[in-house]
Amino acid sequence: MTAGRRRAGGRAGALPASSGAEVVESSRFAGRDDWLAAVGRALTSGRAEHLLGTMAIDRDVVLAVARCEVSRATEAGVCTLSHAGIAQSTGLPRSVVLRARLALIELGLSDLAVGPGIAGELRRELRHL
Repeated sequence: MTAGRRRAGGRAGALPASSGAEVVESSRFAGRDDWLAAVGRALTSGRAEHLLGTMAIDRDVVLAVARCEVSRATEAGVCTLSHAGIAQSTGLPRSVVLRARLALIELGLSDLAVGPGIAGELRRELRHL
């Protein structure tokens, strides 16, 4: 995790305590295939089922967004695609892409970050659980 960034809940690398999630021990991006496998595993959990139901989003939609993000991520797992860019690539509505990306963040699979010295450029860092 880059310096100065914190997850919701105040501790770097941790999900909010209210979510019932444990502290993420290793958040290093280990490659595209490993990340997609981690997404697949996370989406089969009871927590994900509840979260996706609450967000009114389908597991396959989240996977489609994850595949698009990882296909354009750097070797370090950084993706700078906008919601609109993913919507255009996948054919999904922008609002659905937004919810899918929020689900990936809530499940601890990605973070929002701003690069040092790059004011206003938002990027996503894909995480491996």
